[in-house]
Amino acid sequence: MTLHSTPILYLNMGGEMLYVLRQRLKAQKIDVDKTIQVLDDVTTALLNPKILSPIFEESPMIGVSQLRATLESVALSSIMKLDKSSMDKLFDLMIMMVKYQLKAATGPREVILIILNHIDAMRDMVSDVSAQKCVSMVHQMIVNFYGCLTFDEVWNARQSCLKELEPYNVRVSILLRRGLQNDDASFNVTPQKYDEKYGEHRNTLATMRIKDVSPETCCGGSLDTFGDRKTLLGKNIYLPTYGITESARRDSQQLLRDCGAKAELGMLAVQLGTEETNYERPFTLNLLSNMDEENVNNANREIDTEGNNAKRSNAGNEKPKLNEDYKAKLDTVYADFFEDEHEGLKRSMDLLDLLDEIE
Repeated sequence: MTLHSTPILYLNMGGEMLYVLRQRLKAQKIDVDKTIQVLDDVTTALLNPKILSPIFEESPMIGVSQLRATLESVALSSIMKLDKSSMDKLFDLMIMMVKYQLKAATGPREVILIILNHIDAMRDMVSDVSAQKCVSMVHQMIVNFYGCLTFDEVWNARQSCLKELEPYNVRVSILLRRGLQNDDASFNVTPQKYDEKYGEHRNTLATMRIKDVSPETCCGGSLDTFGDRKTLLGKNIYLPTYGITESARRDSQQLLRDCGAKAELGMLAVQLGTEETNYERPFTLNLLSNMDEENVNNANREIDTEGNNAKRSNAGNEKPKLNEDYKAKLDTVYADFFEDEHEGLKRSMDLLDLLDEIE
């Protein structure tokens, strides 16, 4: 059994736990201050040097049951309340996501990049200064620990992790929806842009240390603090932006900027009088009910020459009649929106309803 497997399981599972917690806190509309506190507390506990010290020792891999006990204590380090059912579901999500990621990894360098994707996400989640320092420290520990290993040593560590996770076979709805898992809980490993093709290059790279090989040799994934990891594995699959490449995101942002600039120039031209001012809005939204046109027309027909001004004055003073059905709908939406405000937020948050349905 390899002596370098434990950090892979611990940090990847911890990262997946934070992904789920963040998503549920947002979905349940937990107060922003409470959300920040939970993520800071859990991240700080996860990366506690007292816990990481034995994790990064070159020793036989810690079993899943022991890792679960540690991660449970981490999850409960903040103001949340997790009962056994909640923890079971959370743990199944963590296990299956990490198992899929390691199964889909195309080479030893990608195994490290998966961990760093989780670390990058932690850095983005936390706001506490001490938590940020913990994240930076752990990033350097990962690079130092695995950078000095050979490609085969890292690959064997990945194999040991998969062997440890082999008994766990749970269907996860988000993987099923994305076509990454079958009904029998097996995985569909689809080709990705990042592909080390380690099987083809193993004879050349097996005995070389990770840090001695140029990133371009392995698809260019960077191990730097703010480098481009290239691989999707290890990123937050629950985010709507998951799978969107950086280039596509930049193109979308540039398009929005171009459209905004064009609209502003058009408005400026209208104001300066350099264009015709017959600009019309695409539509007008009226939240009030339509006036009773028939009554208005009848009233207009009754206006005579002598009483013209008086009639118009009365018509101008009339208040528009609200659509009672629409007002009732607005009142319902308003009540739903502020329901939590009236009830208040309990200090202990029960996250029983986790993001994914475990089937």
